[in-house]
Order: sequence, then structure tokens, then C-alpha cells
Amino acid sequence: MQCRFIDTGFNDAFKNMAIDEALLSYCKIPILRVYGWKPAAISVGYSQDIEKEINLEYCRKNNIAIVRRLTGGKAIFHDKEITYSFILPENSNLIPFEVNESYRVIASALKIALEKIGVKAEMKKAPEKIKTPMCFNSSNWYELAVSNKKISGSAQRRFNKKVLQHGSLLLNFDYEKNSSLFVLNKNDKISFENMKQKITSLKNETGRNIGYKELGNTLKQGFKETFNFDILEGNLTDKEIGLAEKLKKEKYSRREWNFEAQIKVIEN
Repeated sequence: MQCRFIDTGFNDAFKNMAIDEALLSYCKIPILRVYGWKPAAISVGYSQDIEKEINLEYCRKNNIAIVRRLTGGKAIFHDKEITYSFILPENSNLIPFEVNESYRVIASALKIALEKIGVKAEMKKAPEKIKTPMCFNSSNWYELAVSNKKISGSAQRRFNKKVLQHGSLLLNFDYEKNSSLFVLNKNDKISFENMKQKITSLKNETGRNIGYKELGNTLKQGFKETFNFDILEGNLTDKEIGLAEKLKKEKYSRREWNFEAQIKVIEN
């Protein structure tokens, strides 16, 4: 089966989420997209309460943008990482209909990618029941960890008979900054030491700086091997670019979406 591979490079938070939704809207065959964030930003899950769980004063002082994802899950500070999105029609029969099992299959592709750069990760078999606003401070079904420390986090959404799963793999991790960004309540920062016990990165595990391009290529190979894809490397189409621009302007850069989640659907 053919799969489009698109490396959109580094974009701001609002454009990144707009591109994912545009690709989902026009998806006919599987798509693997890799991308980065510039400037660094926070993405929050669809149902998260930003004002209760994010240190907004710190974000304002440090010019850190916040964008609400189309998917659920918890907040991520996108900084020293690579993000992937895997988009496909449900009738492609590449992943199980049952959501937890679909996480397992996609995690297999991520696991192969990490093995290619010398990192042996294991899948977390069940979610941790921890109250935290931060994605990397807890584990969900079949997320990847090294020595029980989380290195990848993902979220999934299904509608209109299509699937979007996107997630992050940590190239490096700034424990101090992350401890300042997320709060358990308005007065309680997440413990710096707690994060060091639960989160790792490719830099920590390999002792070297893994480049964006290197990890992007290994992700491509991991998905190719897992799903036996014929990879079609290319770019966004004109229609996808146009819809992404519209979504960025009318949805993802607006307060109504990011703080109130009141904008539901923008037609292509």
C-alpha cells in the first residue's frame, strides 16, 4: 500500500495544528508527516482546562504560545523534539478498530524507529492513573518508555471515518522549564525531581544529539517496515495548503478555540 511521507519542517504552533487537520480532511491514502515547532510552544488536549493547568503568567513572560489540539490527551511543551502525525482512512484496515490496539500497532513503528538509532524502548501496557496536566508525566496505552521512563507521547482522534494520531519523541528535555510550565493547581508546580524519575530523551539514552532529519528518516523507515508501505515522498498539495491557512486564521490562532474550544468545524 502507498503512504505519503511529508516533512513540513518547522512552523509555529497554530500552523502545525492547522496542517494536521487539513491533511485529515483531504486524506485518501495513509499519510506520515514529521514536523518541528518554531518557536517552542505548548499544545493542550481537546478537553483540557488551560487556565487551571498551565502557568499562563510564565507563558506570557516567555512568549510561549498555547494551541489546543484536535486530539485529546494532556499538555506537551514542544521544544527539543520531533512530532509525527499518522493519518489514514479507517477502511484501510491497517490498524485495529479497537483504539487501544491501534495504539499498540502504531507504537510498533515508533519502536522500530528508535531501535535504528540504538534505543531499546518498551511499550507501557496500561495507563497510569495519575492526576497531572502534563503528557510526559504519565503514560497511556502502549506509549514508549526506556527503563520505565517515558520517551514518547501520543494522542488519537477518529471522525468522518478517518484516523489522526500524532505524537512527540523527545530529542532532549528541559526539566527545569517544564516544571515551570505546568501546574497541578494554581499554586503547585510539578516537581522537578518527579520529572527526572519519569521522563527521558534520546540525548539521555544515546549520549549524543540526534538530529531532526536523522530521526525523521528513521520514523519513515519504521512505518515502512511495520505496514509494508510503498513510500511516496512529497509536499502538501495546493488544496491542503489553502485549507491549512484558513484553519490557522479562523480556528487555531483564535482565543475562542484555544481557551474555550467553541469553534467546532470549518469546512474545506
